[in-house]
Amino acid sequence: MSTRVAKRFEGKTAIITGSARGMGKQLALDMVAEGAKVSISDIVPDILQEAKREIEKEGGECLATVCDIAHSKQVEDMVNKTVETFGTVHILVNNAGLLTPATIEETTNDLIDRTININLKGVLYGIRAVTPIMKKNRYGRIVNVASIVGKRGDNSTTFAYGASKGGVITLTRSTARALGPFGITCNCIAPHAVLTNLMRHWDEKKKREVAELIPLKRLGTVEDMSYLMMFLASDESSFITGETININGGYYMD
Repeated sequence: MSTRVAKRFEGKTAIITGSARGMGKQLALDMVAEGAKVSISDIVPDILQEAKREIEKEGGECLATVCDIAHSKQVEDMVNKTVETFGTVHILVNNAGLLTPATIEETTNDLIDRTININLKGVLYGIRAVTPIMKKNRYGRIVNVASIVGKRGDNSTTFAYGASKGGVITLTRSTARALGPFGITCNCIAPHAVLTNLMRHWDEKKKREVAELIPLKRLGTVEDMSYLMMFLASDESSFITGETININGGYYMD
């Protein structure tokens, strides 16, 4: 549980997708520690319920919904359930994602579809579902999770992954322009080399090699990601919108 004492999210409800583990779960724990009510979702029921129990053990109010963000109806139902439970939505964090290693030749039509459907269309579905609510409130914070490969290209996963994350970066800017007049901000983080389940295909040798290429000489942690996402979800960042912030220990700078 976070040891932070600030209460930046008192009275706020946050939806966090892909939050049964990793970055999303850490963010949920940190946000409830600062006063938020959280709506978490994922596709694996067992670990989702484990995350809910852990959040509630720390005193947080939590709704857990099994949701595959590749399906718009499931996203809409999850958002509606959140509103029914907590009254409204103030914050949306589009954290859920898919990363599957494959060469160009190995990238099947199914893998292309699943990568784009989850990493890009799922983000779009979430934004579309909360927009009427946030417009009515004339307030909202949307935080998207991209990747540095969305900026520089990628040769280590599948070329569809970099394309999907590049799309998220552009979607962030488009959303910021469209929703800014309603008091809604939309920003994005671009991580690299974060120790999460998505990096399960990296062995210890690979981790050491990647860390050596980073100026700070270490891999990222879920806590690193959570602190940045909380800043972007808070009123401390109220004059920042449409930005994609690198968080990679200096590996990629622009």
